[in-house]
Amino acid sequence: MDSIALVLAVYLAVKILTPRLWVLDVFYIALVLYLLFNAVAVIFAVPFLLGIVMLSRGKFTTDAGTASALAATGVFFMAQDPSYLKAVGFALATLSPAVLLPTLGDRGSLEGLFRYLVISTIANAFVVTGLALRPVYGDLGNFLILLAIATELGAVPMFLWLVDVYGRSSPAGLVALASLPKLGAGFALVNMTPQAPHVVWYALGALSMLVGNLGALTSQDLRKVFAYSTVAHAGYALFAYPLNPNVALLLIYADALGKMGLFYHLDRGSPQWSAIALAVHQIGIPPMLGFWPKLYLLIYAAASLGLAAAVYILANIVMSVPYYFRVMATLPGGTASFPKSVSLAVVALGVSAPLWLLYLS
Repeated sequence: MDSIALVLAVYLAVKILTPRLWVLDVFYIALVLYLLFNAVAVIFAVPFLLGIVMLSRGKFTTDAGTASALAATGVFFMAQDPSYLKAVGFALATLSPAVLLPTLGDRGSLEGLFRYLVISTIANAFVVTGLALRPVYGDLGNFLILLAIATELGAVPMFLWLVDVYGRSSPAGLVALASLPKLGAGFALVNMTPQAPHVVWYALGALSMLVGNLGALTSQDLRKVFAYSTVAHAGYALFAYPLNPNVALLLIYADALGKMGLFYHLDRGSPQWSAIALAVHQIGIPPMLGFWPKLYLLIYAAASLGLAAAVYILANIVMSVPYYFRVMATLPGGTASFPKSVSLAVVALGVSAPLWLLYLS
């Protein structure tokens, strides 16, 4: 832990002197995540490394690498034992990329950032309080941690802030807000391990799936479509958590990576094949990365809860097909290379999943 603190201090000092030195961001993120994950570090490093160049334009483009590095540091802190480090890690992982939202300086994104900061401050307060209370009042502490993570993910009933913020903000900044903070909340889920009756997880997950998919089906603004889709994916993750926490993390990971590419595509445009690949990934069609965690969710649900639960989940997955086909048709064309990079990443991770998924089983 002391060595990471020293490396972080050196990294920040050098970044202040040379803010455009993106190679330093790559080295730092790779080092931190390797120390944490070892063999699967390359898998979990992908969104953080892509985060270095996730801003297409605006006044914060040179700060994206630092924000991504701090988010990775937050993930490292959350994996440590002291509760105060977990709390600091949650704040770093969720807030660092989010402050990039108003990169264009537009009024809508500034309002969106203010609204997000209010919500995230509440979530962080719940985390701090929950971690402090859990050793003595276990159930109450666990409930507060669960509430904080569910709020950050945008699950029912704490989802309205997500639709509001996404609906008023620029897609250029939403590339950051819709990806790494959600992934940070996913790592909080598996590192803070909040305990609650399984029925609570299943109820929140089932409602979030349904509300998210219905909202996406009836929305016209693509930003709100993606917001409601995030609610649905939060539902998949919460439903999966009592069945297998690693599957819950992979569901959030896949959605964060896909939203990173989709919002960039919405902002700057990219070839049609990239839009198709990202939409197929979000639906969960092979060989994309998004297929595997949904397949595992269906298998675990059928084995533990019966056929009816698996059919309900499958029905929600099918409900996402119409609006993602609409996404394919309406995303603007262009030549931006970032969405193409994300598309290639989800294909490569999906094709190679049988190899690296063994480490998470």
